[in-house]
Amino acid sequence: MKIHEKLSAALGIEHEVPPVVVQPVQEVVVPTENQVDQEEDYRLARKTFRQLINKGNDAIEGISDLAKESESPRAYEVMATLMKTVAETTKDLYALQKMTKDLKAEDKARPQEEQRINVEKAVFVGSTAELLRQVKNENL
Repeated sequence: MKIHEKLSAALGIEHEVPPVVVQPVQEVVVPTENQVDQEEDYRLARKTFRQLINKGNDAIEGISDLAKESESPRAYEVMATLMKTVAETTKDLYALQKMTKDLKAEDKARPQEEQRINVEKAVFVGSTAELLRQVKNENL
């Protein structure tokens, strides 16, 4: 005879096993501060690169007109340097997109435990023996 049955008999009450109620733990995925910073930095860098490219293209058009009118070798040299700089900035914009894509892939590849927040106030209604049984069944 188990102890809870002995107690029930001694007290003259009927022994009832309360039903086991296990509520699933809700997992909440919250972007980390690092992820938010990465997204903001990406937006700022992308906006800056695009502005530089647009202004560079406008400057190339202006210098092109000036070089044609003055026929100065220096004007053509400045135009060529500016064209090279705009091309490099365009490559940097593309590299930024690739790096951002790689960072997001790394975040997805990380174990999900790092990105989850556990609910600390889960309620279990039942005895400790039932809880141990539940835990043992999940581990099998």
